[in-house]
Amino acid sequence: MKANETTLRKLIQGDQQLMVPLYQRQYTWERPQLTQLWADITAQVDVLASQREDAPSHFLGSVVLAPGPELAPSRSQWIVVDGQQRLTTLMLALCAIRDHLVAEDPRARERINELHLINKFQQGELRYRLLPTQADRAAFKACVDGTLEGKSDSLIGNAYQFFRGVLKDFDDPADPHDIDRVESVLLDRLNLVQILVEKDDNAFRIFESINNTGMRLSQVDLIRNYLFMCLPTRGRHVYDEYWKPIQDLLDAKAMEQLMYLVLVLKEGGEAQYNAVYRGHQQLLLALSGDEHRIEEYARDLYRRARHLKQILSPADDLPFAGRLRFLREWQASTAYPVVMRLLELREDDCVGDEEVEEALAYVESFLVRRLIAGVTTSNLNRIFQRLATQLVAEEEVPRAIRAALSPARLYWPSDEQLREEIRSRAFYWQGRTVQQKLVLRRIEESLGSKERVDLADKRITIEHVLPQSMTADWLSELSEEGDDADLLHRQLVHTLGNLTLSGYNSELSNNSFAAKRERLSQSGLVMNQEIAACYRWGKTEILARSDRLADRAIALWPGPEESGRGSAASRDWTQLHSALAALPAATWTSYSDLAELIGSHPVPVGVHLASVPVLNAHRVLTRSGQVSDGFRWVGPDDGRNVHEVLKAEGLVFDEAGRASPDQHISVREMAELLGLPITADLAATEACGDEPPSPQASTALQERFLHQLNEQSGPQAAGAVQRLLEHWRSRGGELQYGTSAAASCAPIVKAGGQSLYAVRFYAKTTEIPFGLLRNREPFDDPALREELRRRLNDAPGIDIPVAKLELYPSIKNSQLASVAVFDVVVAVLDWFMAKVGVR
Repeated sequence: MKANETTLRKLIQGDQQLMVPLYQRQYTWERPQLTQLWADITAQVDVLASQREDAPSHFLGSVVLAPGPELAPSRSQWIVVDGQQRLTTLMLALCAIRDHLVAEDPRARERINELHLINKFQQGELRYRLLPTQADRAAFKACVDGTLEGKSDSLIGNAYQFFRGVLKDFDDPADPHDIDRVESVLLDRLNLVQILVEKDDNAFRIFESINNTGMRLSQVDLIRNYLFMCLPTRGRHVYDEYWKPIQDLLDAKAMEQLMYLVLVLKEGGEAQYNAVYRGHQQLLLALSGDEHRIEEYARDLYRRARHLKQILSPADDLPFAGRLRFLREWQASTAYPVVMRLLELREDDCVGDEEVEEALAYVESFLVRRLIAGVTTSNLNRIFQRLATQLVAEEEVPRAIRAALSPARLYWPSDEQLREEIRSRAFYWQGRTVQQKLVLRRIEESLGSKERVDLADKRITIEHVLPQSMTADWLSELSEEGDDADLLHRQLVHTLGNLTLSGYNSELSNNSFAAKRERLSQSGLVMNQEIAACYRWGKTEILARSDRLADRAIALWPGPEESGRGSAASRDWTQLHSALAALPAATWTSYSDLAELIGSHPVPVGVHLASVPVLNAHRVLTRSGQVSDGFRWVGPDDGRNVHEVLKAEGLVFDEAGRASPDQHISVREMAELLGLPITADLAATEACGDEPPSPQASTALQERFLHQLNEQSGPQAAGAVQRLLEHWRSRGGELQYGTSAAASCAPIVKAGGQSLYAVRFYAKTTEIPFGLLRNREPFDDPALREELRRRLNDAPGIDIPVAKLELYPSIKNSQLASVAVFDVVVAVLDWFMAKVGVR
């Protein structure tokens, strides 16, 4: 290896060629990189004009060169290992300077061409002193030959036109030497480090370690470059036969996914997504020196690329296309190693289409049943990685997959367990919204529905038949069977038996069942017509529907093998433990909230917390915020006073021993703290949309909100909310009404293509969406969110704790009836508008 400092003039002088190999990525510089380079050039032009002899030149970066195939005593040809983006840009700038000067000096064309751009006495592609990668050659040669004719349909052409534009603006008619100075800077004052290497390994080691101002290479770029540096004689053949077809099949993201999947299939659990390049480098090192074996490696990549393409875009005529589409819509990328292995065995005629279909049914069932049961997804990657490497052609593959996933420790629910989970689990909090819709869609399709459910249709939402926000009519209906209506609501509202798909969510809202029943009877979905066939909707009906859905689910998604499975897995308490561990300081939650989150009953939650040591278990209180009468520390010798412990930790209690409701962490907030996928979906649906509803729809949403507001908050609080909204409109602000089942209204400010709001009014409460604001400028600054919190806390009776700066705390609408509170909220809205509007 030899390294020395050089300039562009020295680097390209003489009869030589710098060749960018055809396998390297295309030219990628765009306006931000070009603008930065132009700023560096003009800074050096100013230095040159000042005639300061001691002024430093500008260091542009490194260029790594390896001997080219046409290297000879009479001709110098070098492969550009690194630095192609810089070199291509500088040569395009020279083309632009030449074409700018030629209008007044026709000799500039010949001078710049023969000194810097072409080898006058060479033929064909050897004529060009820089030869970019194959995909860019036509556009680059057009720039050098002067035949671009204003076309800029490539990044090469765009860069050339960029320099033509900035040169025109820079050219001062009163200064005849300004463009000459630009040329001089390009050639002599942008320093480069030229590194010449003899061995490919050395070249690539240097290439990996360089960190410059250019466009950083992806892991796929690094793999590609390393692969072709191992193919000195067969590179062009391998590129044409395998690499280019892979690029044609897959986009950049899918290619990165491919490289990871290939590693998983070769290494199993040892593969790491963020170390894909290193993994492939080790594979290639093991083949080093044998180009035929390296070609086999590339052929295998292409084969697996075709398999990944089948997964991502299954053809309609593929017998198991429906299963693959389900996995794609489920976003089940963790299962792709197993699917890739199945497609490999199929291509090798080791399994048939029916066997692949059956195997995929088990994979789908494993994912769906675990979702319904609320099992954590954290270990799915490991499970499927291990399984993919275990599948061999000599065994009955579908049976092998089912057996491997059946051990009790993997929590694949049995039929009996699934039935119980459907009856009791809060399905609404499990997984992503799209996954919940997929489960309901599969069930609907199994009912013989003729109406296709398009999950891409934003109008299709998950509807709670028994509404999330209870009304007096619903409470009365639930209590008819003698049960505690409030407790029954919390236990049943989010279960699968109470959920359906609907395009009329905002219209159904929390209307009476009679009103919902009429609307659902008009639906084309069979499951909605079945609900509409009921005359009332309470515990009996919800549990009966749960059992019917369980029958369907058991038929759709086959369960694990029961023989040799071991004892049934006990309830997975992981989510409960994680929720308690995530509780911020000086906050509490309730047994009921935890039970709703994990789909249980408060009693077994309490029993579990009393039986095993769980972090922060003492911060679980009754719904009213009191320490449970039955609370005991797990340690028999622990004699601490729990009230004193909680007070020392920052909880505030009233005279009746009730913890402050301001310090309470709700189910929604626990889901936020855990980062459950559903929270992102909830935030997206509750946030103001980019497309405003029609005037008619907006009027209907407004009327719905005002109706619920008056009904649930009373006339005084409702009047205060309406006065706040009128004040906002008088300041020029907009209002957007929520379309979800829980009616809401947000006073918004539009900035940067997004809608921001400081509060969102619901029927009973006013929510402060810190969780949404933390991802929106300027409130992604914690100091601004803290100022919003402090300003709200200036109101008497409002005390939002610091722990909720990334959550969704709320105050009761009834508090707004106080003049002192009302005035503070008005001032907060004015401040918020100013903070967003001044930007």
